[in-house]
Amino acid sequence: MKCLYLIAALLFLSGCTSSVNVHKEWRGIKYYRIDFSGHEIKKLPQGARLVKGKKDVAIGVLDSNGNTGEFVVSGQVTDNDYIVEPMWHFYDYSGRFTTTSRDGKVNPFITYKIINQCQPDDTYTGVSDSQGKTILFATEKPCELKITFPREIHRDEQSENGH
Repeated sequence: MKCLYLIAALLFLSGCTSSVNVHKEWRGIKYYRIDFSGHEIKKLPQGARLVKGKKDVAIGVLDSNGNTGEFVVSGQVTDNDYIVEPMWHFYDYSGRFTTTSRDGKVNPFITYKIINQCQPDDTYTGVSDSQGKTILFATEKPCELKITFPREIHRDEQSENGH
């Protein structure tokens, strides 16, 4: 009986791992960020790497089938234990916006344009999701991001043309 307890203790102490392969289809977006929220990533799939200073967050490239590839992480993991998000670029520094109305309520499905203030020609135009979230916009170094909306974009273009 002591032998069984010893084996159980060794298995418990050695820790269990989970294997995760996520399928995602985002129009024209091939990069992703995956956050396992405290579950250390033990093995990365091809095309992925850890985010600087993190053991539970990685960025990667979806394969030709739209899969992340296999992640091996510490502990038991369910679909609710990680978040996979589409990402613009394959860099460590990232940010996003949530589109809201003037009274602060989430405003989903709004067309927007994000501009990298360090490289103003680096932009992304998209539509916010059902929770008002924009794409995760990544930059090579820490940079400010600016968001504009079609009405503002149109006004800016008119003022540049002297109208």
